[in-house]
Amino acid sequence: LFLFAIVGNSWQQDVTTDQRHTRRNVVFSAIFLPLFAITITFNSFDWIMSLAPHWISTIFGVYYFSGSAVAALAAVTWIVVELQENGYITLPNPKAQYYSLGSLLFGFINFWAYIAFSQYLLIWYANIPETTFWFIYRWKDGWMILSIVLIFAHFLIPYSLLVSRPAKDNPKRLKFVAVWMLVAHFLDLYWQIMPQLHAESTSVSSIMLELAFPIAFIGGMATLFHTLTKKRKIIPEGDPKLKRGLHYRV
Repeated sequence: LFLFAIVGNSWQQDVTTDQRHTRRNVVFSAIFLPLFAITITFNSFDWIMSLAPHWISTIFGVYYFSGSAVAALAAVTWIVVELQENGYITLPNPKAQYYSLGSLLFGFINFWAYIAFSQYLLIWYANIPETTFWFIYRWKDGWMILSIVLIFAHFLIPYSLLVSRPAKDNPKRLKFVAVWMLVAHFLDLYWQIMPQLHAESTSVSSIMLELAFPIAFIGGMATLFHTLTKKRKIIPEGDPKLKRGLHYRV
């Protein structure tokens, strides 16, 4: 509902250039923020924590959000670079936009690592059986390998790739890191969910089965994007902040 309301206002603004549509979107966004914070936290409880109903973690909602934010920024970064390189949009100073996206992605990669380590540290030093079993499940059989891989894949490697300033506005590196982080986020979700369902070990066949939904989702989004871009412009030309957003310098 919020998506249709905000995007609909943006489309109408392109036609009428009436800035009241922008003010309405500001109001919708302000209303959406607390709803998003509450619902994404409930989603993490209902969809993931409920698989281990006796487990307790007061920081898990933030952990789930941090991973979702990294994945969202990775997807946006990859899409923007692809659109620019293939001529769908024309950015007058693309390095500035690339640098902003790279900085946001780098920042949230660090934020995810901070929250993940905070959750582990709190559970480790408290050493309460009601909480430690969740990590013990992920440190036996084949899950120990995935636990170690996740540290490198979701933090150390992308951190190293984006830590320098030139890396943040390099389109090839940004695209690589964006795709890398989407795969890393999938592994993170797999690591959170599957030990409770398949405690014996990881399985290549189960991973391939779980890949079916994200592949179908990506295909559906690509089809929707292709359909909408035939009817609508990608750039919100009526937005009063568009010129400032396109011509700023870092």
